[in-house]
Amino acid sequence: MNDITINELKMYSPNQVLIGSLFGGPLAMLFFLWKNFKTLGKSNEAKFTVIYGIVFVIALITFPQFLPQQILGIIIQVVYSLCALQVVNSMQMSKDDIEDTANYSFQSNWRVLAYCIFLYIMWFAIIYPVTNFLAALGVIG
Repeated sequence: MNDITINELKMYSPNQVLIGSLFGGPLAMLFFLWKNFKTLGKSNEAKFTVIYGIVFVIALITFPQFLPQQILGIIIQVVYSLCALQVVNSMQMSKDDIEDTANYSFQSNWRVLAYCIFLYIMWFAIIYPVTNFLAALGVIG
């Protein structure tokens, strides 16, 4: 009758952010970083994640169009995923920190998968028309 329940806050682990960024694209990376900052109560960092994320997405859509094709693809994706892993480990909570606290627990891997699928589809819904628009203008070949 006097049971006290503590609602654990759900965090994305560094590995979940890394895998989510690799397979879910840049929107997934930004979402996972933003959500962790919000969960930690770091509103200012969450706001900057959104601002820098918008700039990053715009750069990611336009800048690679002018690079040689050999550089594109997986290399860029691995680089920004490793950057996301570094942000989680340095500015958020490591896996051990999440495990050691009573207030936090891990998000479900199924949730990570669902967001990856959804946000990857959203990424293509954004990049496909923009790429076609730039091609129609003759900016890219």
